[in-house]
Amino acid sequence: MLLWAGLSATRTVMPRTLIPLGVLRRPLRNVALMLLLLFLLLLALWFTLPRWLPTLANRALPDDLQLRLDGRPGWRQGAVQLPAFRLSRPDCVWLRSDGGDLTRRAGAWRLHLIDLRLDTACVAPSTSTTSARDPLAQWQGLPAFSVLIDRLTVTPWQAWAGRLTLTHAGPSTRLAYQSDKLAAEVALDDRQLTLERLSLNGAPAPAPVVLQGKLTLAPGARLLPERGAVQGGLTLANGTALTFDLNWRQQQGVLSITDSQNGMTLVHLPWRISAREWVVSDGRWRWPYATQALAGGIALTLTDWRDGLAGLGISARLNVLTQGLRGRANAVLNIGPGPLRLTDNRLPFRLNGRVNDNALSLDAAIPGELRGDVTAPYLALLPGALLRLVGGVSDMFDIDSARLPLAGVQLSSAGVNGRLQAILQARAGNHGRFTLHLDGKAVNFWPDAGDWRWRLWGNGELRPFGASWRIAGRGAWQDHILRLSAAQGEMDRFRYGLIDARAPRLRLTAPLVWRRGDDAPALAGALEMSSAQVRLQHGGALPAPRLTLALSGRSPDDWRWRGTLQAGALGPVQLNGRWDGARLRGQAWWPKQPLRVFAPLLQPALGIRLRQGEFYAQSAFSASADQGFIAGGHGVLTGGDLWYGDSRLVGVRLSLSYRLAQSRWQLGIRQPAALHIDEIISPIALRELDTGLKGFYPFDDDHPLTLTHMTLQTLGGQVSLTPLRLPQHAPAVLKVQGVEMSELITALKPKQFTISGRVSGELPLLLDDATQLIPRGWIASDNLMTLRLDPQFADALAARDFATAAAVDWLRYMEISRLRATLNLRRAGDLTLDANIAGTGAHASARRAVRLNYSHQENIWQLWRSLRFGGRVEQLLEKQAAAEAPAEGEP
Repeated sequence: MLLWAGLSATRTVMPRTLIPLGVLRRPLRNVALMLLLLFLLLLALWFTLPRWLPTLANRALPDDLQLRLDGRPGWRQGAVQLPAFRLSRPDCVWLRSDGGDLTRRAGAWRLHLIDLRLDTACVAPSTSTTSARDPLAQWQGLPAFSVLIDRLTVTPWQAWAGRLTLTHAGPSTRLAYQSDKLAAEVALDDRQLTLERLSLNGAPAPAPVVLQGKLTLAPGARLLPERGAVQGGLTLANGTALTFDLNWRQQQGVLSITDSQNGMTLVHLPWRISAREWVVSDGRWRWPYATQALAGGIALTLTDWRDGLAGLGISARLNVLTQGLRGRANAVLNIGPGPLRLTDNRLPFRLNGRVNDNALSLDAAIPGELRGDVTAPYLALLPGALLRLVGGVSDMFDIDSARLPLAGVQLSSAGVNGRLQAILQARAGNHGRFTLHLDGKAVNFWPDAGDWRWRLWGNGELRPFGASWRIAGRGAWQDHILRLSAAQGEMDRFRYGLIDARAPRLRLTAPLVWRRGDDAPALAGALEMSSAQVRLQHGGALPAPRLTLALSGRSPDDWRWRGTLQAGALGPVQLNGRWDGARLRGQAWWPKQPLRVFAPLLQPALGIRLRQGEFYAQSAFSASADQGFIAGGHGVLTGGDLWYGDSRLVGVRLSLSYRLAQSRWQLGIRQPAALHIDEIISPIALRELDTGLKGFYPFDDDHPLTLTHMTLQTLGGQVSLTPLRLPQHAPAVLKVQGVEMSELITALKPKQFTISGRVSGELPLLLDDATQLIPRGWIASDNLMTLRLDPQFADALAARDFATAAAVDWLRYMEISRLRATLNLRRAGDLTLDANIAGTGAHASARRAVRLNYSHQENIWQLWRSLRFGGRVEQLLEKQAAAEAPAEGEP
């Protein structure tokens, strides 16, 4: 540069002054150094911005509020990237955000936040200072801007979190909010505030609550709008459409709610407002959509309302008028007077009066206080709090007295706390009266939430079953788990259908636990039922039966059970089944057991003594309120040996299918019950008895019992019976084929005569006839028969006179070629026999044809008893030995 300057100087006429290069170096160096220092300073400020910016901002914030940044801002795509930040107070975080960005477009600032979380419990106490300027004018004087918050969450209303959009440009401002439960659009133009749409989806209604209206704002921030009108709509669950109307001008207005369909006014609340009070007076309400039309009045006074909750006082009165079978009734709720604060409230209230509904009447005397913070209030019920209920719930249930002492109970959104108790005295229709006591302690309890531990006891009667009962138990309800830890119940007696149980007992052997809810519901427990004795109608008794059951399932309306039944030597019978909420179903398997263990089930009057044999069975049953107890199954007896009266039955085999419904047995469902007996040992031996039985017991014309067939072998011949129906409308015929009379004579052991040969006949049986048992029966000989008179008996007859002696001589030995006899047997046992006999009588060396007509009358019951007397001692000794012998399978 200096060289170029020299050359230039030689060419000019005027000389120039030369500046040395070293002179310029120092200023340039200083400028560069200053620029470098400035850059380093800006760089240091940038990196330390999270430290000094909050400190600088805190000087402009209230003393108890501090700003914290979790990073430094950035620059990307023409926008300032904001870090996560929070505004905190000493004991809480008031506001926090995960960051966002700030841009300027079209002359307006745009703030975008990813999320913003606001805790209302951290709000500072309000002050009474007011600005001298109009806050609306200050707001409209702000430069144009917009705010977008992707998710705004306000505690404790987190369920209402949603997206917020705020746009401001001069006198116009628009606010939009959208969430799952709330949608709102509000516009402000100058002083005209327009509620374009407000929709509440969180209301308990099938359709959202929709509001809209216009307000004219007052100049002062602490003044109500000068005038306005807000309308809204709501649809109830029953389809009724309601309309809301709020209108006011200056310091008074009216809120009304109307049924859109019929124009009925449901709520009418006239109100007025002053600098100190907000008063609702002569308010009226009605609700015709309940089980009865309800109506009442409302009065409300708010004092010092301008100061917010810092100085708010409240006094209110609400009453409800009801009417039932016990007349008209009035219940009144009084609240206050007292202050309502943000924290540490003790606002008194009292509920007094009566509510009548149909036959029920509820009396209430409940003093209490609203305590705690506004964000977490609770109701504390004071000494003397009591609910009492009387009246009829239904035709089958009447409450004599139900008392619920509530002193010391606290109610909050977390649940119920305190001692919960109830005393119920009631009458269950014809079933009788009963009393129940419930006492327990609750800790933050709501159904399926919290903890409630309780115990229960009571007593009563069951008149249809001839029983009085007592019950006691204890348990708990902890969150989703309902537990019955211990329970026992007892009756003095229980009679139902064919059962008469003495001193039945019920107790839990394992806690009954019900896990409620839709996720993995479960029910489990175990119990035992026992009785001193169970007597069976038309039967004997079960000695000390004991039933054990284990339960498992999903709920009290859906569970399965498995158990065993033991009664002395009977059993154990294996049981299982299920309950579906309306019907109890089950199955039972009776193991193969010696027949002798079933002796207690037989009535002593039957005269049956079991000796040997085996029995097994299976059954299915159900019980429900509409059909009662129903059972059906199949039983098998093999190798039976027993005594029936004075007769012994050997080789008994029985196959029996049955059904029990409405205390009536049905035997032989698909095929007749089959009974086979190898031998019946009696004065007249019977062998190979086969019979079938089908029908009902007890029987009647609509439910007959039929002996389908009967065959047996006796006296060298065969006896059969045509079907016998009970009740009997036609005689059953007992057919005798080829009976050997000599065997009958041997069994009867008459001393006057002997007879041999075979006979057959038919004997009609009328078991239901009042007088006749066998009418017009007949017997006839099959072949040649012989008759021999005892010599002493014949000589005694011949000694009477000459004619008798001549006749007796031809009858001492007679060959009968034809015999036919008719007989009638009355129910009392009187037998009438008319016989016609034709044959040949032998006397010395002569033979002569004889025709004999013979009539005989005798009581066969007396004859039978006399015939049995001879072997009675032997039979009694044999039965005694059988009774003392151990049963099969017993040690």
